[in-house]
Amino acid sequence: MIEFVILLGVLGGWFISIITLILMLVFGKMAGLLGVFLLVLGIELNKFLKKNYMDAVVSNSPRAKEIARHIFEMNELMLLSSYVASLFLYEVIQKYVEIVINVPAG
Repeated sequence: MIEFVILLGVLGGWFISIITLILMLVFGKMAGLLGVFLLVLGIELNKFLKKNYMDAVVSNSPRAKEIARHIFEMNELMLLSSYVASLFLYEVIQKYVEIVINVPAG
């Protein structure tokens, strides 16, 4: 189960990053605000899974629960950092396009 949670955090991060970047490149920077909706949705899903997982942990050892809590926090950080990375990539792509268009080849 915990491997699924980690995979969900990684795939969710990539999904948020790619969708936000595509929306901003196609529709402009303000369309990136739709990525905030995806980010909040991902964080709420993570909180829901955390609540259910913590209730279902078979071993009631404090160490197992502490490790699980850290993994869920790591997932939230991955989701947040993926959104920030998409904003950064958008700026880099815009500057690259600006430089390539302004400086003619030759």
